[in-house]
Amino acid sequence: MGFGKGYGKVILFNEHFVVHGIPAIASAIDLTTDAEVVRYNGKGIKLIDNRKGTKGYSKEKIGHQKEALKRVTEYLGFDVEKNPIKITLGGNLPTFSGIGASAANLVAIVRAINDEFSLNLSDEELNNAAYEGEKAFAGTPSGIDNTAATFGGLIWFKRGEKNIIERLQIKKPVEIVMGNTGVVANTKEVVAGVR
Repeated sequence: MGFGKGYGKVILFNEHFVVHGIPAIASAIDLTTDAEVVRYNGKGIKLIDNRKGTKGYSKEKIGHQKEALKRVTEYLGFDVEKNPIKITLGGNLPTFSGIGASAANLVAIVRAINDEFSLNLSDEELNNAAYEGEKAFAGTPSGIDNTAATFGGLIWFKRGEKNIIERLQIKKPVEIVMGNTGVVANTKEVVAGVR
């Protein structure tokens, strides 16, 4: 049995402009998606999503989720036909649009696969695999969501041919208030509208 977790995030400055190479500051939040991966006697991938959140989110995003899992396993060179897996998602990060739920779930899954099959991936390799999966949700993601979900903490991020990531330090924690409209957003459309 393999376990993994990915952090939710808030983008504090320059949301969406980051896709144009403008620096942004994001913070991981103290809420995570947790994934458990076990080998099972079935075919391919069986996904059980026990996360709480916006009504209809998981149902609305299931097509993106399946495509993301395909992208991640192909990126890792992991054959799910030879190694069928059951993935169970949980944790205290709700499935709200805008808090990095898709990236957190992908980071958690990649970490759990890494753990179960002893792939010995570095955090950078985990991050790259999650980024590949994020393409299913965001079309052309900036990389900031999966980076925050992987590394946690406060980061300064600039997208480029090679992303520039700086870990920032603050002297004491900051309280952040988040709201949820209850609307399940289509990230691909939002990002395409900014481009």
